[in-house]
Amino acid sequence: MRLPYTEFTVGGKTYMLRLPALSAARFEERTGMSVYGAVGGCDKVSNAAELLYSLIESVKPEFTKQDTFALIDEYIAEGGTLLSLNEVIAKALGNSGFFAEASPAPAN
Repeated sequence: MRLPYTEFTVGGKTYMLRLPALSAARFEERTGMSVYGAVGGCDKVSNAAELLYSLIESVKPEFTKQDTFALIDEYIAEGGTLLSLNEVIAKALGNSGFFAEASPAPAN
């Protein structure tokens, strides 16, 4: 069973990451790219930050973009990397239904 959110803990605080359709549409309007297109460009801090912001603000509307960059800085200061952040983002998007789970092989 897929959880509707992904927990992301930084600085002793846990954030619930989730991307419902409205947040995805807002992301696309803000950035001019699709969620899938942004995932392909997550080697850029700006793309990762936009996705992380969208994942958090859907659950915590008072969260700001400035908060997002501070959270990324704190995550990296705690030993995280952009690559590991991207893994968290991918997991959250998967839990939000953006990536299909592997299908079992058909029985012969």
